[in-house]
Amino acid sequence: MATIARLLLLFALPSLSDDFYRFLFDGHLLIKGINPYAQLPLAWVQAQGLDSSSYLYYLFEGMNSPGYFSVYPPLHQVFFGLAALSGESLLPNLLVLRSMLIAFDLLNIWLIVKLLQLWHQPKRRVLLYALNPLVILELTGNLHSEGMVLTGLLAVLYCFERGKTYQASAAWAWAVGIKLTPLMMGPILLRKAFKSGSSISFFAWSALFLFLALGLLFLGGVYLNFWQSLRLYSSSFEFNASIYYLIRWVSGFFMDYNPIVYVGPFLTVLAALLILALSFLFRLENAKDLAAGMVWIYLVYLLLQTVVHPWYLIPAFGMSVLTGNRVFLVWTGLVFLSYGAYQSSETMEQTYLLITQYGLLFFTIFLEMKSVLASKKKLI
Repeated sequence: MATIARLLLLFALPSLSDDFYRFLFDGHLLIKGINPYAQLPLAWVQAQGLDSSSYLYYLFEGMNSPGYFSVYPPLHQVFFGLAALSGESLLPNLLVLRSMLIAFDLLNIWLIVKLLQLWHQPKRRVLLYALNPLVILELTGNLHSEGMVLTGLLAVLYCFERGKTYQASAAWAWAVGIKLTPLMMGPILLRKAFKSGSSISFFAWSALFLFLALGLLFLGGVYLNFWQSLRLYSSSFEFNASIYYLIRWVSGFFMDYNPIVYVGPFLTVLAALLILALSFLFRLENAKDLAAGMVWIYLVYLLLQTVVHPWYLIPAFGMSVLTGNRVFLVWTGLVFLSYGAYQSSETMEQTYLLITQYGLLFFTIFLEMKSVLASKKKLI
């Protein structure tokens, strides 16, 4: 049934996200031998003029960030390029990209089942992920790559469970190569490797695999363009945030401008400090504890972001199925309230929907913490 639900969307055009235009544009630049980190889409179209491909111009017109360098890491770009190899036509491009994403999502289901078996948990828990509407909609429908990130993180857990440090480092580098976000797992993974007596091996192999995954960024100094776009993203954009919106609301009593340029970086630093503290204090007796710690790290990270798109939840949700933590399961339902911002042609968030979503979410976090204390479990 999970496979059928995904295959039903095989030929669908994404309707709730226009990110796929950039995915495919980057892919076509790549197969033309153009570094997507060295060329702005706007500059490329202007330079090509009447000689530009009509298909690439179509992708350019649908893009939401033509004035920004690509923010998708090199390994991610490989899949864009593979989709572009099917020709300058939208349907074949979408079909190839979606088929790859479905394959990785089915691999996620398999990995979750294997880990549930290893940890003597009911295998039916996998249905929480396999049939989750958010997972199906955002990974298969809207073509986001968080499913491939989850594949890497689940493989990390599986490899640590099997005592395979070399493979765990490769799996982590894979996740980072798709999206940079899993870099925040570095400290807790290194600590887990240290407790397993393999920290030097894990560090050395991780450094090598991360260089291979991200090496393209260091050719010709294009990492500066990449970093510039990331900085602009974190200090300019806001959507479906929680703590940031609260700070912005309070600051409105004292200043007459949006403080995101200051608050965004501050929250990033705060998240880094809290993640470091959690990484070195969280109980790590086995791989299941590692999964639980990674879920809590994701929660801290997302609560302190200025942008929380619904698909950002999926890696943490996939791991939470293994731990019994209910926070992300509840959030995958509540986050649908954020789609209310798309009711008009311009994105317009509704305050009452944000209050409902995060009010219920923080209540769920409270109940989860209360449950942990009541069961006399220790997080640290």
